[in-house]
Amino acid sequence: MTRRSDPAETEQPGERWIVDGLEATPRGPVARLERPDGQTVTLPLTGLPDGLQEGDVLALREGPDGARLVRLPAEIAARRAQAQARLDALNEAGRGALPLGDDGEMTL
Repeated sequence: MTRRSDPAETEQPGERWIVDGLEATPRGPVARLERPDGQTVTLPLTGLPDGLQEGDVLALREGPDGARLVRLPAEIAARRAQAQARLDALNEAGRGALPLGDDGEMTL
């Protein structure tokens, strides 16, 4: 896999992989990627797009030079916005569930 980040390629359909984790190993940094079927694949960071973060969405692209993974910035932003909205809703729902004093501390 080669390092690519061409925005024009992000418009093509392709299998989506999610970055589940980034790890330092004795053989160098790797990314743990979750495939649509739930299986995980571990790949060296050197063959992946620059700036990779946990939670990023990658598209698998088949081309004449073989398969490569490209970042999907719009899908990454949408996933992060959805996750933040869920977190905000949980936090808001939980505000009334705990008995908090005037100082914001929990009273039992």
